[in-house]
Amino acid sequence: MKHHLFILTVVSLSLVLWAGIAMAEGFGTPIVDGVLDGVYGAAEASDPSGDGNGNAPMDLLNLYVCNDNVYWYFYFTINTDISANNWGKYAIYIDTTNDANGATSDAWGRNVIVNDPHKPEYGIYTWINATPYGTEDINLASWNGAGWDFSTISEGALLGGVTPGAIEWKVEKTAIGSPTEIWCEVWDTGGGGGDNAQDTINDPPDDWNATDWSTQAVLSNSTHVSESAGGDVIPPTVSYAKAVGQDPITQISVLFSEPVDQTTAETTNNYTVSGGITVNTATLQGGATTVLLDITPALTTGACYSVTVINVEDLAGNPIVANGVGNVDCFKLFELFVKANMNLHLRDHTYYPDPDLVAIEGSRDPFTWDPTCDDMLEDADGDSVYTGTFQFCIACDCGTGLIPFSTLEYKFTHQCTEWEGTGNHYYEFSDAAPVDTVNIWWEDVAPADLTLNAMDVIWFVDFNQLAEPPVDGVDTVGVNGSQAPLSWDVPPINELRDNGVLPDTTAGDGIWSTRITFPAGTYKNVGYKFLLNSVYECEGEGNRDIYLDDTMFSEANPLVMPVLIYDICQPSSVEDLSLGTSRLSLTVHPNPAVGMRTKLSFIAPESGHGRIAVYDLGGRLIRTLRDQVFEAGIHTTLFDGRDAAGNEIPAGIYFVRLNLNNLQETRRMTFLR
Repeated sequence: MKHHLFILTVVSLSLVLWAGIAMAEGFGTPIVDGVLDGVYGAAEASDPSGDGNGNAPMDLLNLYVCNDNVYWYFYFTINTDISANNWGKYAIYIDTTNDANGATSDAWGRNVIVNDPHKPEYGIYTWINATPYGTEDINLASWNGAGWDFSTISEGALLGGVTPGAIEWKVEKTAIGSPTEIWCEVWDTGGGGGDNAQDTINDPPDDWNATDWSTQAVLSNSTHVSESAGGDVIPPTVSYAKAVGQDPITQISVLFSEPVDQTTAETTNNYTVSGGITVNTATLQGGATTVLLDITPALTTGACYSVTVINVEDLAGNPIVANGVGNVDCFKLFELFVKANMNLHLRDHTYYPDPDLVAIEGSRDPFTWDPTCDDMLEDADGDSVYTGTFQFCIACDCGTGLIPFSTLEYKFTHQCTEWEGTGNHYYEFSDAAPVDTVNIWWEDVAPADLTLNAMDVIWFVDFNQLAEPPVDGVDTVGVNGSQAPLSWDVPPINELRDNGVLPDTTAGDGIWSTRITFPAGTYKNVGYKFLLNSVYECEGEGNRDIYLDDTMFSEANPLVMPVLIYDICQPSSVEDLSLGTSRLSLTVHPNPAVGMRTKLSFIAPESGHGRIAVYDLGGRLIRTLRDQVFEAGIHTTLFDGRDAAGNEIPAGIYFVRLNLNNLQETRRMTFLR
């Protein structure tokens, strides 16, 4: 009898669940995770792939819409991997009044119009220009009868899929006037304020909207969706749990997939945190989807903490399912000690009388890209090395305790306005280093790149091979280059003379000369070219280059260049060296170096013992590539991206140094994986 009763109970429960799922076709609680949930049902509007002439991020496919008691959910697909091809802006126009009253212009001034009778009262705008993508990339615009008012959507927003990709939004009903039905249109556009709509998800199915950016696009808002009502049978789940604040960290935020009941949400016994952590209070936050847990003791780095939730109910009374999956989330804390070496930059960029303000901006909480200067660094000892300690919360696998591949992208700012001009820095979090240090020079410019002392260079250039050599006092000969006091200004500000005044030895002999002082802090690698009457030599060829070795030369002991031949800049063979050179012409190609084979080339002016090696930013030897006797001539060696032990080196900045007899050259190499 009990056996039959059990079967009947299971069958009855299955029917209830089936009925709930069927009822939830247009009404339910999807998880905003970029994955299409069954509660969305069929697409409200569709568009074929490849129907237009734009790029892949502009090609929209399907729109899905549903709602629950509190939110509207919008999910639309795109004919590309939107996470990888993160370019473009996407919008939904929403008419909530079923009439011709509404916006007559786009909120961002784009080149679009809307046909009657469904002019929008609301527009949701998002831009995909970097990851991670979230609610900070979304604006809600509401039409006030004369213009648009903007607010920020604080609810869910995520990218999903590979190809096709997807964008999913969660918008509170009250934010768009709590309509019982809507007429909407999804469209995409480019980055400029005057751009039009390129593709739309609407009828007719072949609706690529404009052939070029200047053609005005016409939108119709003809997708009709009615608000669904019914009983909510879908229980809440834990979207994530994460630590809140900085050391000491005594709070955890738990986000649920939907609003939850205050009584069950604020019952501390409904939460268990691993690692001997006690939950003292649980407080439901505004929006009713987040609970803030106050805990003791403070969380520590390196441990994978699990947060397990039981008995918490949604507003319809559905309790969370204690299945160890949807009611559990795990995270791990990492600590970074950040050192921003600013002294070389501040030497030329200090803004008096204001104090120097140095901050770090980045892609992962607690860092942000905006506002600037919300994460300040301090210089307690006045050495222009700005430091700060920051904690990061990263999801970990509840089973293994390990984190997935996780990257922090960051930059330094000065005075809250000046950003590093180079590309972003990158840091890879690792389970092996829960506490770590990043020690970075502003724009990756370290002392190894710069002279520590001033030094002079004396140049000689021979014009006697020209049919009509220049005449001093009549013609102008100059030298331009990449580092001050050289410049690329034309006419040149640094002139050579053939007047017999030192460093020139003999007036009118066709050999022109000059002496130039390079101050301390100059980049050691200098590119330059000579000019005759403001016309550059060696048209179509690369620059000459010189290495400023301030350990061997100074103002009192200048680097005296050999007599160079005007209009011959790139020696192509050993024989060309007879024209005069005191350099090794070390090159790294390609640079940035990508993959496993990077070619290092140099010219040995004469035979001798030499050594070529790779060093990291801290000056530590990574690997000696060749240590031998080199004959005079051109030499090439390959670097496979491995250290002396055969391990692959991480991506970053390295130095290649070549010593041969009494000559030395160093080149910076950016190595990518």
